[in-house]
Amino acid sequence: MPPKFKFTRDEIIDTAIELIRSKGWRALTARSLAEQLNASTRPIYSYFKSMAALDEAIAQKVVDLLHTHMVRKRTGDPWQDHGIGYVMFAQREKNLFRGINDEKRIQFFKEYGDIIWDQLTASLSQYPPFQEFTPEQVDQIQLTRWLFAQGLAFQVSNPLPGVWNNDKIVLMMRQGSTAIYEGMKKAFNSARP
Repeated sequence: MPPKFKFTRDEIIDTAIELIRSKGWRALTARSLAEQLNASTRPIYSYFKSMAALDEAIAQKVVDLLHTHMVRKRTGDPWQDHGIGYVMFAQREKNLFRGINDEKRIQFFKEYGDIIWDQLTASLSQYPPFQEFTPEQVDQIQLTRWLFAQGLAFQVSNPLPGVWNNDKIVLMMRQGSTAIYEGMKKAFNSARP
């Protein structure tokens, strides 16, 4: 009969996330996680064949947390709320955000991020401002705005003291999203025969 462990897979992931939140992803090792669990490394390796497998599980959970931030209603405009939530996640969860964007875990962020991208895009299928555009044009608007949000997210995850607060993030994302939307709309209309 296999041994019973006093920790579940989710408890190990959650403890790892708390360690990353407080000390950064570089501080996460099997030994440091075992210390946080007040256990040996055995429970960790009973659920994860390697630290890379644990990294992937953590990244998946972090992307789920990001998704929760992105779908939270803030302004009444779901598209703008997605961008605001993305940036606010980077502000609140600096170490998690930086970690899923580093060279070691970016492939997991892309894989699981593509899933939420598809979910968020599908949630906007009836979004009135996008109704006049082709699916390809909506993708172009979405991608352009994501590039803007990604840049802003990196700024707020590495802020100078006193520069960013929630009101400023909301204002910047709303202005940026509107400018991107209006600029792309103008470009699409001028390209029509």
